[in-house]
Amino acid sequence: MDAQMKRGFLDACVLATLLPGESYGYQIIKDAPPSLGLSESTLYPLLKRLETRGLIRVRKAEHNGRLRKYYSLTPEGNNAVREFLEDQAEVLSLYRFIQQAALNSAKAAKGSPADSDCAPAGQPDGAPPPDGTSSPQPAEPDSGPASEKGAAPRVATVTATDPSSSLA
Repeated sequence: MDAQMKRGFLDACVLATLLPGESYGYQIIKDAPPSLGLSESTLYPLLKRLETRGLIRVRKAEHNGRLRKYYSLTPEGNNAVREFLEDQAEVLSLYRFIQQAALNSAKAAKGSPADSDCAPAGQPDGAPPPDGTSSPQPAEPDSGPASEKGAAPRVATVTATDPSSSLA
């Protein structure tokens, strides 16, 4: 996964590890998804930022003769997780768009005829429809008369598909 995309998930994943109850740094690292690649050098500055934003609280307690910091969610932290989950449909629609574009590209590369539907009336080419169900994409120009100079560009309509389907 791209480093920038991982950064976008860091806060939510760390907050999610605290949903069951308070925890400490090393346990948070173990509980976080391995694909996140969370390390101590990433976690502790992140915990400090979350505390500063009021999303977590910290308490110190002795454990086996050492002082340990325990982290727990505040009501604001719980709200942040809920808000993150509310964005799920929007994020999945972006993945479906990318997936469909890749499928359309693969079909075009194999010589399958592209969908030649034009953008709906009143909607600019390339603009997503207001309901988010499909997004027009410019079709690759072909060698036929439609690609001649001055001809209107063709636009393929991309529709949402099941995110669990494969690109193959």
